[in-house]
Amino acid sequence: VSPEMLAEKLTRGGLEVEGMEKMAQGTNLIIGHVLSCVPHPNSDHLHVCQVNTGEGVRQIVCGAPNVAAGQKVIVALPGCVLPGGEIKSGVVRGELSDGMICALFELGVDRKQLTEQQLAGIEVLPDDAPVGNRNVLEYLGLDDIIYDVSLTPNRADCLSVWALAKEVDPHRSDHQKRNRKVSAVLGQGHQQGRHQAVTEVAGSGASWSRHQGHQQRR
Repeated sequence: VSPEMLAEKLTRGGLEVEGMEKMAQGTNLIIGHVLSCVPHPNSDHLHVCQVNTGEGVRQIVCGAPNVAAGQKVIVALPGCVLPGGEIKSGVVRGELSDGMICALFELGVDRKQLTEQQLAGIEVLPDDAPVGNRNVLEYLGLDDIIYDVSLTPNRADCLSVWALAKEVDPHRSDHQKRNRKVSAVLGQGHQQGRHQAVTEVAGSGASWSRHQGHQQRR
């Protein structure tokens, strides 16, 4: 079931799907290993990094304060399209920069879901992250869709994330139904006066942001 078809079926079933958005976006991403990181000769805050992408070593100028040799990182290769624009090779203060080392918010991940450490610099991946892996969003668990669902007065039962998950179940394929685990992926919170919860139905490719009423959407 495609995300668009699922949204249509849920709306026909009495839930108002007001919007859909990807949890993260980015083409031409790859996992890299920072081989070396030295201060930029013409800057007091930039670093010149040599990064092994599994397809060769690239020099990348990075301004994140937490970048260091030995890290596994997310690399946006030239031609990568991120929410902020396209990444291109260039010269930064006299040094070649052939790509970008990324933070999660640069991939479009909601800043409200990130820690202060994640907001302050690049995303440092686990030591066992596979260098050369191009399915970066899948590796991070971010290749998913967020649905913005407004509850109608007669569907107060779906204030429960479990009940909302059960609404999805009949529309899933037999293959997807083999895994019925329901887990909260981003937790619950009160943002801008609106009760909000985000959940994932494992195997369904669907995450949720649901609210009650007609308050302004984030």
